[in-house]
Amino acid sequence: MKKFLSKIVFATVAVLSVAGFTSCNNVDDDPYVPTPVPTEIHTVTPSNNQDMTPAYGAVLSENILDMYDVTVVLHSGDKTKEVALTKANGQADVTRTSNGNMTYYEYVFAEIDGQKGISNAEVKVTPKADIKNVISAMPANEKFTMQHGGNMFKAKFGADGKFVGKLATHFTVLSGSYYPEELLKDNGNGTFGYDVVAETIQDCMF
Repeated sequence: MKKFLSKIVFATVAVLSVAGFTSCNNVDDDPYVPTPVPTEIHTVTPSNNQDMTPAYGAVLSENILDMYDVTVVLHSGDKTKEVALTKANGQADVTRTSNGNMTYYEYVFAEIDGQKGISNAEVKVTPKADIKNVISAMPANEKFTMQHGGNMFKAKFGADGKFVGKLATHFTVLSGSYYPEELLKDNGNGTFGYDVVAETIQDCMF
């Protein structure tokens, strides 16, 4: 009987895992194929004796920040604030991918002008004006990996007021690998491959 119940639980978890993983990719011809983020990011589990605050968190690889402008509009009660996600205001770290080491940045927002708790957030991802030049400068025969993720979550903070843990323990971080020519491909409708990727990143950031 125990073996039977165990098999049912395992099957249920497997189905839910697949459903959760594919929910961000709802375009049939979307070239962006997300894969699980390397486990090196999943390294810290916060302790349970700290205050929890509704917050918005995001993870973006460095190359995304090189190619796209990413902004988030945060809401806390009657307060609203727009923030650009940049290398300067993110927490940098390094992870290993199939294409080598990659720098990524973490962002945590838990208050607006002293008012604690983020109630909602919207994200906008826009290709930079020079995105074609940035992509064209990459080695043509080498794939590169981009990683991103974001969502509302309950954040834990230490006595020093700093966020404790790694964001990838709170929401899914997706990754995709491309050759430069894939992003520069003209879709024939006024958009390019990098526009499709921008939409996919935006859809999975909240």
